[in-house]
Amino acid sequence: MKPMDALSDTEIDELDEFLLSDDTPENCMDISMLDGFFAALVLNPKLFMPGDYLPWVWDREEGEEAPGFTSIEQANRIMALLMRYYNGVLDAIVENHFAPLFYSLIQEDGSKVYEAENWAEGFMLGVFLFIDPWKAVFENDQEYLAPMVLLGTQQGGELLDKSDDVKQARKEAYDSIADAVAVLYDYFAEQREAETRQRMVSAGGHRVPAVSAKVGRNEECPCGSGRKFKKCCGATPTLH
Repeated sequence: MKPMDALSDTEIDELDEFLLSDDTPENCMDISMLDGFFAALVLNPKLFMPGDYLPWVWDREEGEEAPGFTSIEQANRIMALLMRYYNGVLDAIVENHFAPLFYSLIQEDGSKVYEAENWAEGFMLGVFLFIDPWKAVFENDQEYLAPMVLLGTQQGGELLDKSDDVKQARKEAYDSIADAVAVLYDYFAEQREAETRQRMVSAGGHRVPAVSAKVGRNEECPCGSGRKFKKCCGATPTLH
């Protein structure tokens, strides 16, 4: 992805505002969780279509509820931001300059700490939803996932609570996430190349065409429901 295609800070705020708005289900991801979720999808050697993962962006608990877009223009705008954001995460990981997006919290003493739990929860959701390539990591190289497991799972939280210095243990975990992502990208390199070759063979030697972020009223809804946009999020009023 060209740098000019990356989301600006203003566009990231716009996307986060939509994700947290009344137009989305209560269990919709926020921007930090989305960042972690997309990182897990990028690391997975398999290629996923938006219909595979978007339902979980809107409803991280069940993957069933969907947003209520107010217009086709809003749907296309949000889809464009989402696809560009995904490509931004992909580009950063491939180029080895990925920096996870955490919320910062100001403490009573004026110091700043990062809230990385949402990011890690999004990452682990991406792992568990598309688990097959990750099984070998859990079986043989659990340390590669250690910071994400500590911050993003119930079992990890229980381990953190047993630490002598929970604050320090949490800081060490989120400080190591970027390095863990880089290690995992290398870990899956051989599988990723094999999957790419297989896709090329399946496509007759041609590259798989890019997925369009735009949607028409008679096209499949971008929420991932499988229904036409006009029968789903483009309906007036929209009820989910």
